[in-house]
Amino acid sequence: METKSRYEVICELEDKKRKLILERDSFEDEVKIKEKEIKLTKRDVEDEEEDLVEYKGTIQKRKETIQELINSLDDSLKRLGSSQLQKK
Repeated sequence: METKSRYEVICELEDKKRKLILERDSFEDEVKIKEKEIKLTKRDVEDEEEDLVEYKGTIQKRKETIQELINSLDDSLKRLGSSQLQKK
């Protein structure tokens, strides 16, 4: 069985006390860190909401542009198809 000197016991107890004091004193800092994280998360959500509004605002124009491209491709396909028929 291992026996410890009085000095070793005192050192261990002081070390435990120091760790407990540090833990106790760090609670406020942890709260501040979590509050900052929440603020940043809220900002990120606000930014994403703004992006969504902007995206929704561009959808109709983008659809129209894509439709114009589709129509253009359809016209090209028709012309190519009709020119192939005329050559035969």
